[in-house]
Amino acid sequence: MRKVKYPYNNQSEKDTFNTLYYNLIKDRIDESGINVILKKINNSYNLEKLIVSNFSELLEIQEKIKQSAHLKNLEVFFKFKKKKETIYLYDKFQPFISNFFMAEKIDLNSCHYCNIDFINTFEEHYQFNSKKEFISKAPKEILTMIDVISEKTANEIIKKRTSNNIINELKPILGVQVYTKLFNWWNSSAMSNSSKVDLKNIVVKKNHYTLDHVLPKNEFSFFSLSLYNLVPSCSSCNSKFKHMKEFTVNKDLSKICPTSEEFLSENLIEFKLNFDVNDPDFESKIKKIKQIDDVEVKIKNMQSLEGVDEFIEIFKIKSRYEFHKNISFDLIKKREKYSDSQLDELEKIFLKERIFIDKDTFKKHIFGSAIFEKENMNKPFEKYKKDIAKQLGLIP
Repeated sequence: MRKVKYPYNNQSEKDTFNTLYYNLIKDRIDESGINVILKKINNSYNLEKLIVSNFSELLEIQEKIKQSAHLKNLEVFFKFKKKKETIYLYDKFQPFISNFFMAEKIDLNSCHYCNIDFINTFEEHYQFNSKKEFISKAPKEILTMIDVISEKTANEIIKKRTSNNIINELKPILGVQVYTKLFNWWNSSAMSNSSKVDLKNIVVKKNHYTLDHVLPKNEFSFFSLSLYNLVPSCSSCNSKFKHMKEFTVNKDLSKICPTSEEFLSENLIEFKLNFDVNDPDFESKIKKIKQIDDVEVKIKNMQSLEGVDEFIEIFKIKSRYEFHKNISFDLIKKREKYSDSQLDELEKIFLKERIFIDKDTFKKHIFGSAIFEKENMNKPFEKYKKDIAKQLGLIP
């Protein structure tokens, strides 16, 4: 589990960030209708509180909402039935929320649940030779991602394409001059907006991650748009594993939720070898590791929290990390080959040859620089590598 790094360092910056997100939501939802219901549940509640409260506050709010006689009246704003299928408002909002996470540069690198798979953003580049080509061929997902093209204009462009096809077929009859005037008149709004677009250099940010609802949207639909209920995660954790079993909702959940200010971060789990550098038999035990199957890595629940055991089970952490035992095996074999005394000797040899590489730099080249980073960078397997490195005496 890795804490989500938001783009703020103090309360003022956090307030600004929260306001940006709240404005994104409130402009697309029936704020006044929701506030009427929330006031009946608790006079201090409103949409803003629902959308940007800290995760620990969400846990308190959910108890009062779930016990309220107004629960169903509130839920209708966030989910509804259509042909016996439940439709969630979140599904309509998801592209806007994902774009917000990218635009505000929330630190994304590896899954905040498993720390195994990458989650990231990337860019796609598009070029169009003319406004006409842009209006006729740009996919809707591209249109909606361009800042100067409103959602309304994007929908209008798509809607008019059938008529544009008919106009195009009439071009030989109408002639170039009349055809051009007709096309431009029919698409005047789109033509005007597209003049603000650099058609030769359209850059669209896309993402390779999912947003998981810690408090699931089927049970807590009223939190489905809540900022701190959304965890950037890989599709395996979100769709495959957590889809099968959800977290037990209790106060301890705020300690293991990656969006929570109470998240215990490094003090929840530890990957443990059967030996460490302080073991009197360390040298002999490390030499007994001849192949990957000789490596045994256990997972310790450091705080003995029930929620942590549940987390390990939900995301199949033990078996998934078992598959990657080659990482710890590689560190063990390198540690066996490069003991502290050998590293000291190499440093002396380098200095003698006037090659100024100190032991710490050399260790980074051998074992990988990630384990020596003091600040957590949320790189894949970072926690796993650091825990193993500590037991091998590579880092304090």
